[in-house]
Amino acid sequence: MMFGYDLGIDLGTSNVVITVPNKGVVINEPSYVAYNTETEKMLYAGRRAYYLEGREPAGITVMQPLRNGAISSYNMTQQMIRYFISRVIKKSIFKPRVVASVPALATDVEKRTIVSVIISAGARSVCLVEEPLCAAFGAGVDLLQPNGAFVINIGGGTTDMAVVSQGTMSQCENVKIAGNTFDEEIAKFIKEKYDVLVGIRTAEEIKKQIGSAIPREDKITMTVKGRSVKDGMPTTVEVSSSEIYHCLKPLLQEIVAAAQIMFERTSPQLVADIVSSHIILTGGSAEMYGIDKLFAQELDVDVEVAPFPSLCAGKGATVALNKMRLLDSYGYRFKTKEEVRIR
Repeated sequence: MMFGYDLGIDLGTSNVVITVPNKGVVINEPSYVAYNTETEKMLYAGRRAYYLEGREPAGITVMQPLRNGAISSYNMTQQMIRYFISRVIKKSIFKPRVVASVPALATDVEKRTIVSVIISAGARSVCLVEEPLCAAFGAGVDLLQPNGAFVINIGGGTTDMAVVSQGTMSQCENVKIAGNTFDEEIAKFIKEKYDVLVGIRTAEEIKKQIGSAIPREDKITMTVKGRSVKDGMPTTVEVSSSEIYHCLKPLLQEIVAAAQIMFERTSPQLVADIVSSHIILTGGSAEMYGIDKLFAQELDVDVEVAPFPSLCAGKGATVALNKMRLLDSYGYRFKTKEEVRIR
C-alpha cells in the first residue's frame, strides 16, 4: 500500500483520536466544534472550541456533534472530521481508507450515518469495528488468542463492554452512562446541595481532581467557583472527595451491574479464562481514582487499567487495519460511497 494513507479513527463523544499505522496517534483532540450560528460554518474544532464552551461570544455556538457515541449533527460532524483528516493527510491527493470505532450496539442507521459522514469528509472507504473490540486490540489483546478477554471501555458518552475471543465479540453490553454523565451529575449535585451553578468544564475538573470510585483514605477538598442561584453573584464553595464519591456511586453501580449481567451470559469456559487473567479497563474515565478496585471488588476478578486508556480504541483501529485479512473472515469489510447510499 504505497498510495495515500490508512487511518484509524476513534470518534468519541468527548475526543477524536486519529492514528496512522507505524506512526501511532497523530490527532487527539476534544470532539467539539464552534460554528457561526447563522451560516452554520465551522470556525474551530477540537481544543479551541472546547475552551470556548460556556464562554461563547454572540453569534457563535459550541457543540459536541456526537452524543452518546451517535451522530447528533451530520453537518458539524462532517466539517469536524474533514478538518482533522486534512490535518493528517495534508495535501495528499489520495483519499485514505479508514477503520473507525463504533459503539458496540449501534443500530444499522447509526452505522450507515457514520460511514457516510466519514466518506463525505474525505475518506475513500470505511470499515466499522466495535469500540470494545478496538479497545481490546489497542490494549494489547492478541487478535488470534483463543482465550477470552473482558474489556470495559468507559468513554465520554457510553460505556461499552465486551467479552472478546479470537478477534470477535462473544458478548457485549452498552450502558449510556460515562464521563459526560458523571460531569452532569456533579454539576447537578453542587446546584442542589450548595445552590451554586457551575459550568460543565468546572464539573469535569472536580471529577478529575477529587472524583473517586471508592472512598479515598485521605479526604481531599477542592475550592469551586460558580454562581449563586439566589442572587446570581460569583461565589466559591468547598467540595470534598467523599461528597463526589457519594454523588457518583449510583452511576458507577449501574455500570458494575451491567458487567455482572454480561458475566452471567458468558460461557463458563470464557469466564474461566477471564478469571485466570484479568479484566481490562479502557477509555478516558478508566483513569478515575480507584475504578479498577471497584470492579475488582464487585466482580471478584483482577482488573487492570490499560496504559493510556483514552487512546486504546484509536490505537486498536490501526491494529485492525494491519490485521484486516483476519478480520475479513469475520465479515468486517471496507464500504465505499456506493454501498452506503450516501445522501
